[in-house]
Amino acid sequence: MFKHLLSSDAVDIDAPIERAWDILMDVERYGEWNPFTPRVTTDFELGSRVDLYAMIGPVALKQVERIESVDRPHLLAWSTKIGHRFLLSALREQRLEALGETRCRYLTTDAFAGLLAPLVMLLFGNLVRRGFNDVARGLKAHAEAASSR
Repeated sequence: MFKHLLSSDAVDIDAPIERAWDILMDVERYGEWNPFTPRVTTDFELGSRVDLYAMIGPVALKQVERIESVDRPHLLAWSTKIGHRFLLSALREQRLEALGETRCRYLTTDAFAGLLAPLVMLLFGNLVRRGFNDVARGLKAHAEAASSR
């Protein structure tokens, strides 16, 4: 089975981990800071539906996923599959790590697996990586702006 891991750059945020976590959990305000997924709807219950509205380059796509993990304030994860898992599955993890009382680090990854994973990487890998870095920078700017108030 083919497996590929995409990740953002790790970004250090000059704000407490709780502040960054609260921003990640406030999906109703994603449009204020998140250019890659400006709209997300979910209730964060394990197994519940996540509707992601992602910008893949200039194209807006709706992706339906499922909540896999909510571990405050360290991990938010959701997954998807296309057809059977052997065709394509993906697990997105957004991780926060405390670097002290007033700093944290953010990293997001998406683990793709299945027969279609190489094609997804070829067609969309660079766009997704760029989008993940946009999320990381947007979270940093938004959390730091909130901390300076």
